[in-house]
Order: sequence, then structure tokens, then C-alpha cells
Amino acid sequence: MASNPPSTFTVGSLYIAAFAQAQSFHIGLIIPMNKSSGHLVHICINRAISTKWGFQTRIEDIIGNMSLTSSLLKIHDISAGEITLNHLKTAAARQVSVPENDRFGECGPWVYKVVEELHKLGMVKLVDVQELATEFNAFAAGNRSFTWRDRFPNLDISRWCS
Repeated sequence: MASNPPSTFTVGSLYIAAFAQAQSFHIGLIIPMNKSSGHLVHICINRAISTKWGFQTRIEDIIGNMSLTSSLLKIHDISAGEITLNHLKTAAARQVSVPENDRFGECGPWVYKVVEELHKLGMVKLVDVQELATEFNAFAAGNRSFTWRDRFPNLDISRWCS
């Protein structure tokens, strides 16, 4: 049985999430619908369809997800105002160009550009995007060995975005 989320986890808040893959982690944005799953907004390469990056939203498991590297960094709490999936998709993510290549590592820069767009729209308060990236990369890298099906992902709250 999976552990319960920490008290700082809030459904409807916005998180940066890291997912395990061969070379490094994959990064996306997730808005939890409940403690078990959430709306994931990210770019990915689906080799069956294309060799280039594409925009995608999907429902993603939070509990029991072995590719989620136990890393959720809260960048906006719902108590400061709701950011819906529609806001994220139409007001922010669709405003940021998807890279037209197949180079590894484009997901992180794309996510941080989306966060900058959310800041421009007044939906989040971003202090420093480079510090946010450094904070998240250090947090996610330190969590890789803690990935278990029966644990809730490690959670932290950003000092650089709210």
C-alpha cells in the first residue's frame, strides 16, 4: 500500500516533476487531480509518430509510478489562485514553441519557458528562472535512489517560484 502524501502536498497546485529515463530525467509540469494522479503537461518525442518533439497532455500516475523519480517541486500553491489544465495548456504552454529537433534535453528548457510565461501572465511569482532550474535539478538528482512503488514521491517547495 502506498504511503500518504505529505501535508505540504495539495491537490490543484502546480509542480515540476522529474521522470526517469536512460540518460537523465525527463521534466514536465503536473497538476494533481487527487493524491494518485494528475494532469501532466510536457513535450516528448514519440518515435512511433515522429522524430521531433511534440506537445502532450495526459493523465499521469503519481503514486506507484516507477518512472516518476520521487521528485515533485511545488512552484504554485492552489491557495494563491487556481491554475487549471486549460490555463496551462492555452495561456502558457501553447505560447512556448516546441523545439523542432530531436536533441536530448529540450524538455527542461521548455518547462522553464512555460514557467516564465506563467509569470508574465501573473499566474506564478518567479524570482529567478536559472535558480529554479538549479534548485530542481539538484532536488531531482538527489531523489533517484528513493523511487519505490509504495512511497509517495519526495516533495519540496520552491524558494524561487510560488
